[in-house]
Amino acid sequence: MSRADPIVLQSVPSRETLRGWLAGSRSPRATIYLPLQWSAPERNQNAVRLADAAREVEARLQAAGLPAETAGAWGARLRAVDLEAIAGPGPAGLAVLLDGRALRAIALYVPTPYRVCVASGFALRPLLAAMERTSRYRVLAVSANRVALYEGGPEGLALSPQPGLPQSLEDALGTEKTSNELRVRGTRAGGGAPVFYSHGAARDERKLDLERFHEALGRILAGQLGDGSLPLVLVATQEHQAALRAAAKMPALLSEGVVCNPDRLSPAELHAAAWPLVERWLGDPTRALSSWERARRRGKGLDLLSDIGAAAVWGRVQRLWVDLERSVPGRLDAATGSVISGSGDDDLLDALAETVLARGGEVITLSASSLPASGGAVAELH
Repeated sequence: MSRADPIVLQSVPSRETLRGWLAGSRSPRATIYLPLQWSAPERNQNAVRLADAAREVEARLQAAGLPAETAGAWGARLRAVDLEAIAGPGPAGLAVLLDGRALRAIALYVPTPYRVCVASGFALRPLLAAMERTSRYRVLAVSANRVALYEGGPEGLALSPQPGLPQSLEDALGTEKTSNELRVRGTRAGGGAPVFYSHGAARDERKLDLERFHEALGRILAGQLGDGSLPLVLVATQEHQAALRAAAKMPALLSEGVVCNPDRLSPAELHAAAWPLVERWLGDPTRALSSWERARRRGKGLDLLSDIGAAAVWGRVQRLWVDLERSVPGRLDAATGSVISGSGDDDLLDALAETVLARGGEVITLSASSLPASGGAVAELH
């Protein structure tokens, strides 16, 4: 492995990227979750924890039957992770996926407990939980003077210009904007002063312009963002909130918005106001399990681990909900999906998560109290 490795990401990978990693991996696999501290003098402990994790990986690999030389090489690769090279805001932790071919270190921006696991598969559930909580998201800031779309994650927001998206009410309406009629009448000999004559009351004209603005903006937003999968937070006054929600059909738009005038808000201030709403939405178990209830009523819901394992191996699981913290010793037979005994840190729930994800399914981690079954997992079939 070259000194350019490992790959350190500043945000969690997409599920597509993670599937690619799984396809190119092989057993045994080591998974390390390393909490990080960045304030002095605690940051000095980061390298100490990394060295401890390397020794633990070596010991577990040797216990699994690998030669000491091979185990030592794995430990050396782990120690080579340059924690100080991580740029930007210091992450709360690091997830490391390590096997005989590659090492990938992923910066996590949510706290994750220390853990070292050496098994036939990766222990992906804490990483998947972090991926859920560090979702990319969008903010739409709307006022009569400003329309702006931002995109980001837990680290912050950046402006995301969209071709065709108007930048203000006047930009959206153009010549349709109601304007005062300008006439000139003489007020003294030899001269004239301009006098504005309105077509109607100023309040009526403003109301008409806002209605046209919301209708025009709603059409554009529905066309550009209507099928978007990223959660979208609307930052606007109550007047714009109600009208835009009625005019724009955007399933990704969160029901809860930030009610204020965004004209003077910086990207950092928008993020500080909007991100807590996204976190609440991501952590809502009723949202996560609504499709499970529908699947169960249609006869496409499974809650026995043996049934889920068989369906997962055949690529029939569309969505898996799995207990984040529970441990169920065992693993899956790669050919049949039967539950078989494992060794070392093999965990059946980790195996289910990896199998479903590798075959294109979605995996959602939940607390045990939020799961509708006691076995540790439920699944929705295609």
